Amino acid sequence: DLYTDPPYQRELDTRRARSMAAQWDPRLVGVLDVADRGPDAGPRYAIINGQHRWAAAGFVDPYMNLAVNVHTGLTVEDEAKLFYDIDRNTKQLTTWDRWQARRTSGDPIVTGIDRIAAECGLHITQVPGPRNVQCCAALERIWDRAAPEVLADTLVLVLDVWPGDNDGKKAAVIEGTSHVLDTYSQVIDNGRLGDAMSDLTPRQLLARARDLQERGQKGTLPKLIGRVLVTAYNRRPGPKLDLDQL
Repeated sequence: DLYTDPPYQRELDTRRARSMAAQWDPRLVGVLDVADRGPDAGPRYAIINGQHRWAAAGFVDPYMNLAVNVHTGLTVEDEAKLFYDIDRNTKQLTTWDRWQARRTSGDPIVTGIDRIAAECGLHITQVPGPRNVQCCAALERIWDRAAPEVLADTLVLVLDVWPGDNDGKKAAVIEGTSHVLDTYSQVIDNGRLGDAMSDLTPRQLLARARDLQERGQKGTLPKLIGRVLVTAYNRRPGPKLDLDQL
């Protein structure tokens, strides 16, 4: 007896519903909000909030029972207003909210990244500080893309070259440095890269990358930071890195 009414509902994302079904966890379903359209309506209950959870439940078990909060006496306009109010007032978890929850739950990725940061004398937190690093999302992207050693080498290098400079711990700088270490891991001289980095402040590095961006160079800001670093590396004596590999 549940259904969705198109006039105010967003279109069902079937792929999202199937993904939710594949990772189904009854503890996370919560309570759906539905409107009772009356005993003569068929289906009777219009879903106001929770259509993707409802669709995912159907993929898991068409006969599954779901808990619902039934609203009575609403017009379709009232339902649409309630849909809007629920969506507007639902507080989205921040990246830090999720990180802290994962940390407390013993998430192995967060635990691994925390361990590497601690070995470098850093603490991952949203609070600024000389030994604090705030870019947890960037650290996880590095972890996902490269070996843990790349993350460790990146943090060590940044801290060695720019000790006490908080701009050196910005997400784009750390991620850009990691791109270089990861891409050229078999041929790069970390000491030479450190010397090349020392010719620039983190602020200058960011400015040059943004200049490339403004001149139409394709790539994310971290990738462009990587290109600036490779260019600086190649100016120093020794074998050159192929910039096109980045």
